[in-house]
Amino acid sequence: MLKVLEPKEALSPQRSLQSIIKLAVKFPTLVREEDLDDLQDEWKNLLHFKESLKNMSDSAISFWHELRAVKDGNNSQKFKLLPDFMCSLLALPHSSACVERIFSQLNIIKTKRTNKLHVSTVANRLLAKQAIARQGATCCQWEPSASLIRNVVDGHCHKRYLAREAARKQKEVTTMYSDDADLFSEEEEEPLHVFLQ
Repeated sequence: MLKVLEPKEALSPQRSLQSIIKLAVKFPTLVREEDLDDLQDEWKNLLHFKESLKNMSDSAISFWHELRAVKDGNNSQKFKLLPDFMCSLLALPHSSACVERIFSQLNIIKTKRTNKLHVSTVANRLLAKQAIARQGATCCQWEPSASLIRNVVDGHCHKRYLAREAARKQKEVTTMYSDDADLFSEEEEEPLHVFLQ
């Protein structure tokens, strides 16, 4: 079904997918159910605009992006749903290999001896390992930059860490009580979450 992402296939009268709805229902988070008929109409109208689209790029990414700019006789956007749907399909990962690599690295970091590491520590180790690998070095060969050393010595790294932790804790408290209508009791001026900590 994904062959229709290619512009030549999408613009062919003998295209393999006559109804785009068959593809759209497989990705319910990309198109709302109430928009399916409009999406199908745009899919059918694509063939009628074939002549005006022949100067567009042959690259799938460029073609669907450029389709957003196509105007009708009233100078309004002709294709509203179709380009967004197709671009979203192009952005989907077609393999979970990158995620599997991260899980593999996680298993190396979190062993029987280190299974009590805090989640943020494990995440920071993964990020450090990826940063070093991007530079094409190993941990023994890696040389920290002068700006990184200056940031650590001046305490900027620790200050950023503390700020992130404070923001994370504030977000947890806000999320935890976001459904409550009144965070303040009538007798006291302090928020209820202060007393619960």
